Amino acid sequence: MSALRIGRRFQGPTDSGQGGWTAFRFTERIGEAVEVSLHAPVPLETDLFVGADPAGDRWTLDTGREHGRAVMTAVPTGPIVVDTEPVSIAAARRAREQFAHLGPRHPVPFCFSCGLRHDSMRVHAAALDEDRYATDWTVPGWAVGPDGAVDGGVLWAALDCTSAWYVCQSRGERVAFTVRYAAEILEPVEAGATYALVGWAGDAAAEWDGRKRHAAAAAFTADGTCVARSVSLWVSVDA
Repeated sequence: MSALRIGRRFQGPTDSGQGGWTAFRFTERIGEAVEVSLHAPVPLETDLFVGADPAGDRWTLDTGREHGRAVMTAVPTGPIVVDTEPVSIAAARRAREQFAHLGPRHPVPFCFSCGLRHDSMRVHAAALDEDRYATDWTVPGWAVGPDGAVDGGVLWAALDCTSAWYVCQSRGERVAFTVRYAAEILEPVEAGATYALVGWAGDAAAEWDGRKRHAAAAAFTADGTCVARSVSLWVSVDA
C-alpha cells in the first residue's frame, strides 16, 4: 500500500493535518466504516503508512520509521444514527454572519476548512439557537475530481470544523481537539452547491464532562435532506 501524505495546504491546527480530512484519507485506505482515534498531531508532507493487525479489526496510521509513532488508529463501527431538525440555508447563513473570530482571536487561522486564508472553505459556524451551531457552506470547485465526483475529504473536514466551533464556543469558550471521529456520507454532494452545516451534542449530554465533550454534525440540502453526518469526542486543553 502506498504511503499517505497530507500536504501543507490541508492543515488544521497550525503545522498539522486537519483531522477530518486526514481521517477520510485514512478510511479510504481501509475501505470500510470505521471510527478513528487521533493520538498525535498529523505531520505534514510526511509519509504515513496504514497497517492492520492480524485479526483485521484494528488499523494504524503511523510514521513507519524505527520507533515511529501512531498518528491515528481505527476500529470498525456501525451506522451513525444521530439526528437533528434540518436547517435552512438562509438560517445557517444568518448564524455564520455572527461569527466572531475573523481577527487575531481565531485559534486555527491557517486551517483550510475553517481558517482565514483566502482559499479557506470558511466553515465559520456560530450560534443558531441555544443548543446548535450552524453555517452555510459551498462545495469548492477544486474538490471535484476528473470523474466529476466531489472529494469526500472536504465534507468530512467541514463537519469536523462545524463540530469544533460548537464544542469550543458554546457553554463557555475552550480550546479543544478531536480525539475520536466517525462520519458517513449518505448522498453525494455537488460542486458549487450550498449546504447548511449544523453542530450539536448528538445523543450525548450537552455539558462538558470534565475535559471531555461529545458532538455531532450534519449537512443538509436546501430541501432539508441530510447528506452526511458525523460524531466526535473532544478533549479540552485546560479543565
